[in-house]
Amino acid sequence: MQSLDLHGMRHQKAEDVIRGFLNFVDLPCEIVTGNSPEMKKIVRKVVSEYLWICYEKDCYNYGTLIINERI
Repeated sequence: MQSLDLHGMRHQKAEDVIRGFLNFVDLPCEIVTGNSPEMKKIVRKVVSEYLWICYEKDCYNYGTLIINERI
């Protein structure tokens, strides 16, 4: 599974980086946000523009979002 790590990325730059990643990725993929609520909000906003879904990887790792197509 392809992965994008956003640790240390400024929020202002994140949207462009996320779009660049999602334009060429095979789904499912994961985006590592860390525990930043603002970064998760940005990821969810961009993912929704693609009409895809995202959810937390598991109950032990809230800092990683899995991106997939809607079923």
